[in-house]
Amino acid sequence: MGDAKNIQVLSCGPSGCTLDDVRSLFAPATTYLNTATYGLAPRVVAERTIAAEQARLEGRFDPYEVDAAIARSRELFGRLVGVPAGRVAVGGQVSQLVGLVATAVPPRTTVLAPEGEFTSVLWPFLARGDLDVRLVPLDRLIDSVEPGVDLVATSVVQSADGAVTDPRRLLDAAHSVGARVLLDATQAAGWLPLEGCHDADWLVCGGYKWLLASRGTAFLTGTEEALGLLRPTAAGWFAGDSPWESCYGGPLRLAPDARRFDVSPAWAAWLGQALALELLTDVGIDVIHAHDVRLADRLRAGLGLPPGPSAILAVDQPLSVAERLQAAGVIASVRAGRLRLSCHLHNDDADVDRALEVLTSAASRAA
Repeated sequence: MGDAKNIQVLSCGPSGCTLDDVRSLFAPATTYLNTATYGLAPRVVAERTIAAEQARLEGRFDPYEVDAAIARSRELFGRLVGVPAGRVAVGGQVSQLVGLVATAVPPRTTVLAPEGEFTSVLWPFLARGDLDVRLVPLDRLIDSVEPGVDLVATSVVQSADGAVTDPRRLLDAAHSVGARVLLDATQAAGWLPLEGCHDADWLVCGGYKWLLASRGTAFLTGTEEALGLLRPTAAGWFAGDSPWESCYGGPLRLAPDARRFDVSPAWAAWLGQALALELLTDVGIDVIHAHDVRLADRLRAGLGLPPGPSAILAVDQPLSVAERLQAAGVIASVRAGRLRLSCHLHNDDADVDRALEVLTSAASRAA
C-alpha cells in the first residue's frame, strides 16, 4: 500500500462527483438497509482487505505497510471529530476502550446513562461493582445532569432506534456542573457531523458500521486532560513510541501522545479502514448526512411517520414482517423488539421504495 495519503478512492469527471458515482463503488446483492448492524464494504476496501490476506497466504504480506494506513486513519478520524491526530488512539473494539475510562474513575463515582444504552458503553461501568450507575430515559438525560453527577456515558445515536442526542447541549450541561462526558459515536460517525464533540472528555467509536471498515477497528479520543487520567492497562508493543524498535524488555517506553493507548492492530482491517475514511472524507459528511436522512425520511413518510433527525429508524412490526423482508431480499434487523432500518451511501430511492412495497403489503395483509 505504501503511503496511504496517495491512494485515490473516488475518481470523478470534470464536473465533480455525484452520489451515483459513489454508489457505483458498492456492489450489494440485496436491498441493504442495515448499516446500523454492519456497513457494506466499498469495493476498494474489500479488495484491499482481501489482497492483504492473499499476500499473507503467500508469505508476501508486509506489516510495515499498515503503519501508514493507521496514521492516515488517525488523521482522518480526528478530522471528523475536530481533534488532532495526536489525540486519537486505535483499538479493536469499543468496550475495551470504554473499559479504560471505567477503570480510571474512583470508587463511588456517579455515572449517568440512558435506559436501554448499548451494553458496550454501559457494562464496563456496571462491572466495576463500586460505582453508582443511574439510568434515566434518554429524553430526560440532559435534564438529569445535576450537581453530584460525575460522569455521563451515552451514545450520540442510540443503537436500538436511532434516537439522536445533541452532543453540544449535553457537553455544555455536564461541564457546567463539573461532570465529565463519555460519548460513543459508533452509530453516528460517518453520517452525522460531529464537530461539536471536539471537547468531549472521551469519545469512542467502532469502525465497522458507518465508517465502512471490517470488524477490528475502533478509535478513542478526548481532551488532553481527560486522556491524562487514563492508564494504558492493555499496553503492548504497539503502544510504544517506536513500536518496531521497542518490542522487547524494559524500561517502559510508551508513546507520549494518545498512541500509548493503542493495542496491536488487526492489520487487514486497518488497511481497509484508511481507504474507507478517504472515501467518506472525499464525499463529505454534510453531503452524506443530507443523503442518509433524506432516505430515512422517505421511509418514514411511506410508513405514515413524521420526519426525523436520524439515518436510523425503528418501527413496531411483528417478527413475521422482518422475515418477509428478508425473503424479499430486503435486509434489516430487529433490535429491542422493533424492526430497525438504516440508510447509507450505497442506498437510493429505489431501495427505500422496495422496502416500503414489502412493508405496506404486509400491513394490508394484516388488515
